[in-house]
Formats: sequence, C-alpha cells, structure tokens
Amino acid sequence: MKILIFNPSFLGDSVLTTPLIQAVKNKYPEAEISFCVRPEYVPLFEGLAEISEVIPFDKRRNYSGLSGIFRFAKELEQHGFDMVLSPHKSFRTNLTLFLAKIPVRVGFVEGAFSALLTKSCARYMDIHEVQRNLTLYETAFGEYPAKYPLKVAIDATAKAEFAKLGENLIGIAPGSVWATKMWPAERFAEVADRLKDEGYTPVIIGAPDDVPAAEKLMQAAKHKHINMCGKTSLKELPALIANFEFLVTNDSGPMHIAVAAGVQCIAIFGPTVKELGFTPYDEVSRVAEVEGLSCRPCGLHGSRKCPKKHFRCMLEISADDVLALLEKEVVPEPVKAKYETVKAD
Repeated sequence: MKILIFNPSFLGDSVLTTPLIQAVKNKYPEAEISFCVRPEYVPLFEGLAEISEVIPFDKRRNYSGLSGIFRFAKELEQHGFDMVLSPHKSFRTNLTLFLAKIPVRVGFVEGAFSALLTKSCARYMDIHEVQRNLTLYETAFGEYPAKYPLKVAIDATAKAEFAKLGENLIGIAPGSVWATKMWPAERFAEVADRLKDEGYTPVIIGAPDDVPAAEKLMQAAKHKHINMCGKTSLKELPALIANFEFLVTNDSGPMHIAVAAGVQCIAIFGPTVKELGFTPYDEVSRVAEVEGLSCRPCGLHGSRKCPKKHFRCMLEISADDVLALLEKEVVPEPVKAKYETVKAD
C-alpha cells in the first residue's frame, strides 16, 4: 500500500503532522508512506523511519498557477498512491489530489471544494492541532489512534558538535514570521542576561529572516551571548536545539521543533491563544500569556501590526513572568480525557 500525507503548510504545521504519520505507519507497517511539504522543510523529515519519501511541493514557483497544479498532479499520479490524508484545506490541494486520481482522499469538510474528497470530517477547533489531524485517521480507518509524539530528523554528528558550545545551554528564539507574535527583543535580552547570571549559557537561534531581532537582542543585552541566528541550516537546527535544557521562544516553528527534540519550552503567546490548538505538544512546556484580554486572539496566525495599536498582549508580559514559569511545578494533564472528546462525523 502507498499512502500520501499532504501538508505543504507552515513549518510548525508540518511538524504537527508527524503523529498522524506515525499512527498510519503503526496501522500499516509495510506501507510506503510519503510526506508532502514545502521544499524548504524537506530536511526536517528526511531519514525518519516512518517516511519512505519526502515530496517537495513548491506551489509558489515551480508549480504555481493552474498549469502548475496539473503538472504536480500528474507527478503524484505516477506514484500510484492508494490513499491520501490531507490536513491542508486549500482549493489548490483538493483539486491537485483529485486530478492525481488517488482513489481514497481524506480531508476536512471545511476545506475549499471538499466535495472533491472521497471522505471528510469536521475540523474541531476546541482541541489541539495534532488531535485535529488525527481525526483524519479516524475517518479513514474507523478508530482513533494512540498518542504519538512529534518527530523531526536529528543529525547525531551535528548534535555532538553543537554540544561543544558550552555547558547548561539554553535556547532563545526571538523571531517569528508574524510581527505581532514577537515579544520585544529587549525582554528576551533581559531573560538571557538573568539566565546567564544563574550559570546558564544562552544561545540565540533563528532563521536568516530573524537576524534583525537577534541583533536587536544582542545590542540590548548586558552580557555577550552566543548568536547562532541565521548560522544554521534547517537540517542543523534540530541538532542544535536538542542540546538545550530548555527553549524560551515565541509561538513559532522552533517551538515545535524543540518539543520534537524532547526539549521543554517556555512559549510566549500574544495575539494567539492556547485554545487555538497550537501550544507545545508535550506535558512539560509552559505558555506565558496575558489572560482575560478581550482582543485576544486577533487572528489565527497573528498579523503585521496590532489591530488595536496598543500591543498589550505582548507588552504586559514581563521577564519575571517568563522566568517564573521555569519554577512552576510540572503537573501532567490527563491525556485520556482529551482524546475521549474527539469524534469524527
């Protein structure tokens, strides 16, 4: 059997799809499972035992426009997939999978042109994104799977090299694709400085686009910290993060990579809220947020500017608030109760 998991979305969304992949592989151990993601994210998943092939879908360049849809669909058709499970909800996706002539196409009913699917289910918004994805499994196979962790590929050699950066390494990730998801760099600097005073070795991380935020942090800091922002490839990033004792981060892709690497996160949520279902998918990470603010959430992903022009959701979170979460006692949430509430249509 050949099964395709299709989610060429944001970095975090792709990482949050890996429990679904593991569940399918456990159901059909002999199946060939392919995972379709954006081309820049391919290195995160190459080498994972559950995935036979990672397929890049460059929907903005090589396969842009209507002609690109037809060309990519033809390529998928040549793979001979028996089934596809698609957390991605766009019109382009559903049309592509239909044109690829995959016999069983499972997706969310809220997706554009979901009539092109052969099976669909509701995308429940009151549960975690991982659990939402797993309702596709339930729709396809008639049962809800066990819990699986997030996974990304971690290069052991690179991990050993990054371990040489120092002792008591902690990560600081000040960037985000969305401006309103970024806690002020000066506050990240304060957190890094205070952790340095306590004997930790802060390491600033991020993508090339995050370099301005990292430089602003470095300029505001009283100590000199290790700045690895923009200096690692995406393939190397999980290996670097895997060395951290914990990661202080915005609501961003590195947060989910850290969880996949088994690293505790202190995640700062401003325009987004926990109830949207994108919190760290583990039992030890913590979220810093301003509770009771009526304008939260102002969107699913954040925005370029605060719609209310006050940015209270971030400015009212202090370094003390973030550091206090490191001292908070870990009380695991009851997993069974979460899963009992999930029912596919």
